Amino acid sequence: MEQEQVTLFAQNRTLTGKKTRALRRQGITPVHVYGLEDPPLSLQAESGQVLAVLRTAGYTTPVNVRVQGEEETVTLIREIDRHPVTGDVRHVDFMRVDPKRRVEVRVPVILINQEDAEGARGGAGFVTQGTYEVTVLARPFDAPNEILADCTVLKTLESTITVADLSYPAGVEPAGDTAQNVAWVQPPRVSSEETDEAPQDPLIPESAQTSQPNPL
Repeated sequence: MEQEQVTLFAQNRTLTGKKTRALRRQGITPVHVYGLEDPPLSLQAESGQVLAVLRTAGYTTPVNVRVQGEEETVTLIREIDRHPVTGDVRHVDFMRVDPKRRVEVRVPVILINQEDAEGARGGAGFVTQGTYEVTVLARPFDAPNEILADCTVLKTLESTITVADLSYPAGVEPAGDTAQNVAWVQPPRVSSEETDEAPQDPLIPESAQTSQPNPL
């Protein structure tokens, strides 16, 4: 399925370093574009527009960066710098990509059909997710927005779903460790209080059941 077109309208930026704080106070976010052996670009864009692009594109959908009077650039979002306390976006890095060449893309993994995992039925355990995104090789406009992991294959406590077990669209393949576990059935935990504490007689006050030193 063809991805929707996402465009960021930006302007050339002259302020750099700590001076960019003044831009953010004005509702403008600094943007950096790099890659494909072309010179890097210091740009800026209206903060509301940047946030809308981040929500729509994530790390998987290409973003067309457009600067007035210059050729449009196809990019992928690579880094989002956020304030450590407020979480506000302070800076965004976009990497130029060639639409015809495969590139590494980070794609979220979504679990489905957890309630149909036989290995977790009857209180035997619960489905646990260990990997929340995978890196794939794909042409920019072929990368999926998400990859689904079907938990119906988790039939026992020994069952697992690995990166290699996931279904990938045509032209897309995993990059990196394909043996990494994505999901499995976790046995229920038994608390130490249930196993170590001696049973109490409900007819005897708790204080009287506490071990006391022998006065003799």
